[in-house]
Amino acid sequence: MARYTLNRIEQKIALWEAADDAVSHGQEYTIGGRRLTRVDAAFIEEKLDKLYAEKDRVVAGTGRIVIRQGRVAR
Repeated sequence: MARYTLNRIEQKIALWEAADDAVSHGQEYTIGGRRLTRVDAAFIEEKLDKLYAEKDRVVAGTGRIVIRQGRVAR
């Protein structure tokens, strides 16, 4: 079951690809206005693998797209 819409998956892939590119040039990068250091390149690769697999499922029509909404606790 897909967790995100195809558009959102593609946005997340773009972010993680940018992180991967930055890490390949050093152990420090900026993403979303935050500066991160000592990055685990294997973790980034794992995230990308999962996102591409999820994208493939959505494109192939084998996954159901579910839009999750948060709840407000009272």
